[in-house]
Amino acid sequence: MSDRPIGLNIFRTALPMRAFQHACASREVAEAVVVSLRTESGRVGWGEALPRSYVTGETLESVPDDIEKLFWPPLRNCRDGREVAVAVGALPCQVDGRAVTAARCAVELAAIQAFDLPWVRRPPGGLESGTDRTDRKKKISAVHISGVLGSADPRKTARTLRRMRWYALRSFKLKLGFGEEIDRANLRVVHKKLRRHLQRGRCTLRVDVNGAWKYKDAPRLVEEMKSFGVFAVEQPCTVRIGKFVDLAMQCSLPLIADESCITAADADVLLGAEGRVWLNVRICKNGGLGPALAIAEKATQEGVPYVLGCMVGESAILSMAQRAFLTAAPPPVMLEGNYGRFLLKDDLADPSPRFGLGGRLMLPATARLDPQLRADKLRRYGQLVRRLD
Repeated sequence: MSDRPIGLNIFRTALPMRAFQHACASREVAEAVVVSLRTESGRVGWGEALPRSYVTGETLESVPDDIEKLFWPPLRNCRDGREVAVAVGALPCQVDGRAVTAARCAVELAAIQAFDLPWVRRPPGGLESGTDRTDRKKKISAVHISGVLGSADPRKTARTLRRMRWYALRSFKLKLGFGEEIDRANLRVVHKKLRRHLQRGRCTLRVDVNGAWKYKDAPRLVEEMKSFGVFAVEQPCTVRIGKFVDLAMQCSLPLIADESCITAADADVLLGAEGRVWLNVRICKNGGLGPALAIAEKATQEGVPYVLGCMVGESAILSMAQRAFLTAAPPPVMLEGNYGRFLLKDDLADPSPRFGLGGRLMLPATARLDPQLRADKLRRYGQLVRRLD
C-alpha cells in the first residue's frame, strides 16, 4: 500500500542537564529542535537537531524556518515512500553558502523512521550475515565510549575523572580553552591520575580546545600536550579550512577537525592533509545519517582515522541514531555519545539509552531507527512551535 507524508510538527525542547562546561558554552539545559513526521497510514517518525551557532551557524530560530521553507516542501509533494527516499537523498547541506546541516538532520531522521528508508548505501547482505558482520561487531566492540571532562575548576575535573575510572572508562577527552593557567591545572590533575595507565597503553587522552587558541600559539601548545600523554588535539583554533591544514603540518600531534568539518567538501580538503588531520563526524553537525556515513567512509578509504562524536545534550533520538550508524559505518578510532542520564537529568524516552560499564555500547541488530518516545515527556519538556500540513 502506498503511503505519503501528510504533516510535520516542530517542537522546541529543553531537557534538564547535569552542568557541563567548555570554552564556547556552559550548559544546564539541552535545548533542541524535535520534529515528528506523520504519514497517511498513521506512522510517525522522529528527528532531532541541536543547532549551535559556533558549530554550523544555525540557531534554535533558524532551524524551524529552514525546515518549513527548505525541507518540508519537497517532502509534502511526495506520493509514496519511494519518492520520499529520492527527496531525502536530494536535501541540501548548504544553501547559498550557509550550512543547514542541523535542520537537514532532523528531517532526514524523521523521514527514515516514518518510511523505513534504506539509508545504508552498501548491499545489506554484507551487513547482516557471515564473516563481514562478525568482523564488524568485533571491531566496534573494541571501541569504547570516551569520558568527556569539562570544567574550569580542576578539583571538579578530578572528582569527575575519579567517577569515570570507577565506571572503568579507558578513553578520555579533556576540554581546554579556559585559559592557560586553568588548562595546565586540569592537565596536571588528569595526567597525575592516568599517567601509569597512559604509559602502559591502558588509557588514551586527547584534548578539545573548541577553537580557543590563537593560530600563532597553537604549534607551541600542541607540543606541550605531548608531555601530558595527549595523543591528538581537537579544533585548536577556528580558521579557514586551508589554514587548518597548514596548521596541522606545523604541529607535532594530529589535529582533529570538528567545527572545521561540516560538509563533504570540507572533509575533502581536510583529507588532503597527509593524515595530519583526523575528522570528528557528528550526525547532527554533518546533516544526518547519510552525509555523516559518506564522510566516515571517505575518511576510512583514505586511511584517515575519524572520531564519531555527538552534540552535548542529545536525547534518545540521536543516541539511537548513533547506534544504528555504528551498525553500518567503518569503526571510528574514538567514540562519544549515548551519555543518557549520565549527562541528562531526564530524557524523552524511558529508559534513556546510555553506554554500559567500561564504555561498552550495545548495538541494534539492524540499521533501522525506532526511538520509543514518551508523549508525557514531550509535553513536559517540549513546546509545539510549527504545525506544517
